[in-house]
Amino acid sequence: MTRYFLALLAAILVMHTNTSLAVEFPTAPPNLKEMEAKGLPRLTAEELKAYFPGVIDSKGPKGRHIIISNPDGTCLRKPFKHGLKEDLGRWRIDEKNNTHCRSMPKQMRNVMGKGGYEENCFAVFRDPDGIHFFDYDVQDGFFAHVWRRSSDQ
Repeated sequence: MTRYFLALLAAILVMHTNTSLAVEFPTAPPNLKEMEAKGLPRLTAEELKAYFPGVIDSKGPKGRHIIISNPDGTCLRKPFKHGLKEDLGRWRIDEKNNTHCRSMPKQMRNVMGKGGYEENCFAVFRDPDGIHFFDYDVQDGFFAHVWRRSSDQ
């Protein structure tokens, strides 16, 4: 009886701690214009402050990452795939444009190894499930990421 109880308790704990990993990321419209037509609410700068600083689980065209946004304006992007490089950058909320901005190392380095940083600002929309959010790059209008609070908080 005791073994059964311990096995059941262990199974419940594993299921509870991995709940956020089991939830699939929803699919987003490919561009800002289609997202706006869908009518989902766009977050204001004040609403964004509830999530940043913080830890988010993000999935985009370049894969899945944990992004840690610290209170001092620094951030760390950690890939889920083993062996990939972590990136250090900066984040901010642009109150005038209701966007979340992140400066990360440029992906393409020049031959001298000096790539610098590139800032992208995102319009953020809330999914109807209330858990997921969609980022759209305001410069080109295309989908960038879908994210949710990380269970690591």
